[in-house]
Amino acid sequence: MDAMNQSELQGLRERVQRLRTEAEALAGQAAGFPALDRNARRLLACVSMMEMDLGLVFRPPLREPEA
Repeated sequence: MDAMNQSELQGLRERVQRLRTEAEALAGQAAGFPALDRNARRLLACVSMMEMDLGLVFRPPLREPEA
């Protein structure tokens, strides 16, 4: 597989961010529907994995171990 160029990668990031927005809205409206609530939470977990894959998650800098 060829490496993606920066514009393709940015396009994927934007799509995943839109998925996050929609999944959060769905989860917020799913109260009272247990199956829908569970599946909305699963969807958010999947979106989180995609964000990690694309480097969209804030990663704090590694700290040096204290002596």
